[in-house]
Amino acid sequence: MTIGNSIDGTFRRYALAAGLAAAMGLVPAAVNADDQAMVVPDTGTAAPDGFALTYDVYTGGLRAIRFDFEVDLGDPGYKTRIRLETSGIVGALFKWSLEASSEGDWQDGIIVPRQYRSANVWRGRQRQVAIEYDAGIADTVTAEPPYGADDLKRVAPEMISGAVDPTTAVTALVLTSAVAGACRARTPVYDGRRRYDANMSVLEPRELKPSSAAPFAGRAEGCRLTFERIAGFKPDRKRMQDLEVAIWLADIGVASGRMPVRLELSTPWGDGFAHLVRARTPDGTLVFGEADDE
Repeated sequence: MTIGNSIDGTFRRYALAAGLAAAMGLVPAAVNADDQAMVVPDTGTAAPDGFALTYDVYTGGLRAIRFDFEVDLGDPGYKTRIRLETSGIVGALFKWSLEASSEGDWQDGIIVPRQYRSANVWRGRQRQVAIEYDAGIADTVTAEPPYGADDLKRVAPEMISGAVDPTTAVTALVLTSAVAGACRARTPVYDGRRRYDANMSVLEPRELKPSSAAPFAGRAEGCRLTFERIAGFKPDRKRMQDLEVAIWLADIGVASGRMPVRLELSTPWGDGFAHLVRARTPDGTLVFGEADDE
């Protein structure tokens, strides 16, 4: 194995671990209970219009990934877009990106997904996934290149009921955390091939210090995120095993409420950090950080 191949393989593990963690639920939810639907607490006021957050993800001391998370809220719908891509020096050497979107309705305080799309590109090779929902339950899953029949059979139909796609889960978790300010004990997720739970517990508040990479300074409240594999995973793969994330939240001027300002990732391949670098309102007004220089 050449040095170049070794670096390539090591970075790919870092990138996929960081990207997976960020896109699959690195944000806390609100209600502290064991089994819950995607309920958004009723505050008696109209929902905010949405927000756009940008994070820089660091691993091995290098800025590795840019993570954009945008939510548009309507009456009664939501549309969420997520994009991750390698950036900085690392991005010049390793081309990887993940784009995902979801949309659905607010129905009596519950988020009900209608559709989910994702496209994962590694050095020109792309995997696309689409999920269509019927009454909030995953009805059809299509993938290109296609999933094998054995892949789809690994998750029994009864395991899918109540589970949402990763992007819808992130949307619900961010909104409910902003309003109610607590950690969600369990969130069931189905990504079209794998079924898993995102489990969270409370961390003691701490004071965060700023740096050249992390602009936020001040008191933050935290949640610890871990994953429980339910079905669809290959036994010889460690995907999502030993992956832990500490999420730190604070009020940064977004109308919805407090937002994740720092994510600390612990993976079998090493540690990573995601720092919120800017936040905007739906009309583009900057409420945190500095304007994008890229």
